Amino acid sequence: MDGVVRVYVNDSRWWQNASFALPLIVSVISLAVGLVLQRAEGIGFGLFASVVTLIMIPVVLLTWRSTATAIVLTKTGASALHLGKVLHHVDWSDLQRIERVEYLGNTRYKLVHHDTEFLTVESEIEGSADLVDTAFSLSGVSRQSDEPIG
Repeated sequence: MDGVVRVYVNDSRWWQNASFALPLIVSVISLAVGLVLQRAEGIGFGLFASVVTLIMIPVVLLTWRSTATAIVLTKTGASALHLGKVLHHVDWSDLQRIERVEYLGNTRYKLVHHDTEFLTVESEIEGSADLVDTAFSLSGVSRQSDEPIG
């Protein structure tokens, strides 16, 4: 990529996804407690949580493939990458607006172009507020409101 201004990294991994990690933790704890205390309820719930964990592995792996592990800002646009492969790209000349979206306590930003297409900046991206500020600067798109990003 020519003219790289900044790279923002997502350090999370697929196994850190709550849909996988929580049932895994619950199954380990429940099985351990059930086995130590010889309680069928604990063992049963641990086995149930283990099945949920196993079911969630393909779901998490499928969604992980579309998760940006890095966002690269260049002089001409922004690219979301997954392990070096370009998932989505937007040229600054096509950028229409940058939206702030609150969902279940997480703040995400959407770099919207062509009305229905957008590049999502997840909260897991390190320095996501700085990324959005830099995107405003590089693109020349005006802010919709005066409220600060961070």
